Amino acid sequence: MSGTKKKTIIAIILALSVVLGTVGYEFYKNEYSKQQAEKEAEALAQQEAEALAAEQEAARQAEEEREKKGYGDNPLTGLVIADSALGKRPAAIMVENSESARPQWGMDDENYSPDIIMEAEVESGITRTLWIFADFSALPETVGPVRSARPPYVRFSELFDSIYIHWGQSETLGFYIGADDVIVEDGVDNINELDFKSDTEFFYRSDERDVGLEHTGVIMGKNLPQVIEDYGYRTDVNKNRFTTFDFYDDDTRVSDTDCNEIIIDVSSRSWTKHWTYSQEDGLYHTDDFKNDLTRKNIIVMYDETEYITKPRASFSYCNYALDGGEGKYATQGSVIDIVWNVENGKLVFRDKDGQIIKLNHGKTYIAWISANNGGNIEIR
Repeated sequence: MSGTKKKTIIAIILALSVVLGTVGYEFYKNEYSKQQAEKEAEALAQQEAEALAAEQEAARQAEEEREKKGYGDNPLTGLVIADSALGKRPAAIMVENSESARPQWGMDDENYSPDIIMEAEVESGITRTLWIFADFSALPETVGPVRSARPPYVRFSELFDSIYIHWGQSETLGFYIGADDVIVEDGVDNINELDFKSDTEFFYRSDERDVGLEHTGVIMGKNLPQVIEDYGYRTDVNKNRFTTFDFYDDDTRVSDTDCNEIIIDVSSRSWTKHWTYSQEDGLYHTDDFKNDLTRKNIIVMYDETEYITKPRASFSYCNYALDGGEGKYATQGSVIDIVWNVENGKLVFRDKDGQIIKLNHGKTYIAWISANNGGNIEIR
């Protein structure tokens, strides 16, 4: 074989070697890359599975912790509520607050105290309270003394799409517009003891206290669902007229401003209310109702008030504008300034920056106080 042919063959062999080497290298590189990608995918999948498992475990623990704390879906407290009560209308009960009425039946019930207690003036410095229960089938055994309706309380109950329960009502006379006309004009679903001819299994007069007859009217809470059914009232809540609240995930101080004591005067005529914060249970306490009433949240609403005297009356009714104003929100030993308004038929609380405030899980006391007739709050 000539030298030229040998050189050619060698060149071809070398070229093939380079080509085969290159092909082999590329094959190896691709195979290696594929294996690496598979390993990385497996590792990523493992990480994602572990992250998902950790997330699920954290959610389980969080839910377990919520259950321990009693957190749930009650739209007024953020606490546990029966599934059957979700989406249902609350009950709002007009309860007396004169000296002879205290301690009120059911106010501090261990299991079924009101979700919201609102206090305002009715007349001559006398206050009454409105008790709102998100679950009308879960009331104290006995509630009262139940007293007569007043326009501000009726209108306040409407902000929660409540079924309003009372024992009589103020009546329109002269230029005073009474609760009787407000109930009719606003189409308020109400249950009035005066519609009953005598004591029933729902309304009756208690004889266990030596007080005047007007301080003895009570209701049997367990029988309210049947009475509502007998009246034929709607029980599904109208969400467009139902005030609900947002809640923090856990107990939260709302500011660095301490609020260990709250002293409230509803007006210059009314009695003074003292609330004291306890770090042991994280609640505000008062014995002014002649019991140990506790609340997680204290809200104060300043509003314009007007005193109106009916013809031949010896006292002046107190009317509220229900037109918005400033206020305070106290919880966890802290306090912030708030602004409240009625927006689209709902009660809305905002902070000074205009953001809707959150509440801590628990029950609330609302003091509806006069901005122009001596209402006052002192924070210590």
